[in-house]
Amino acid sequence: MSTAVRDLRAEMAVRDSIRGERRRQADLIDAGTIPWDCASPDVPDVEKLPVLLEEVGEVARALLTGITTPADRAHLRDELIQAAAVAAAWAQALSDPS
Repeated sequence: MSTAVRDLRAEMAVRDSIRGERRRQADLIDAGTIPWDCASPDVPDVEKLPVLLEEVGEVARALLTGITTPADRAHLRDELIQAAAVAAAWAQALSDPS
């Protein structure tokens, strides 16, 4: 398999994971576990920033505890996916024409 194909598959897997995390966030809203997500254009940006920073903090915590095992790498990836999903949701809200 070529490097380009391997890279494309990895990129697609990351995008699928971000979509899955966005669906999980939507499910949390539907269940009443969280009141809103960063995709809502009605939520002020200043309220979204702490959500994103909390996710970035989880990435930092994963790094600071050390990445020595495959499970550590998987945990770091999960935290990065969550941060990316929050950032994507916020960007979606900014793209909303209303």
